[in-house]
Amino acid sequence: MRDADGRWFVGMDASRALYAVLGYRRLVWMSTLPGVGGLMDAGYRWLARRRLRLGRWLERREKE
Repeated sequence: MRDADGRWFVGMDASRALYAVLGYRRLVWMSTLPGVGGLMDAGYRWLARRRLRLGRWLERREKE
């Protein structure tokens, strides 16, 4: 994601920047806490690697 100033954000940092713009300041704050931030980063990477497979799985479930 790129902001209005031309800065690029990747991964969970992009989500944090989006949360900040949307006003979810507590979520941004929580995601930067030691331990929590690392877990959120790892969770983001896990979901990002599996997003296509998860999408196909959800589509199949909706059709059943």
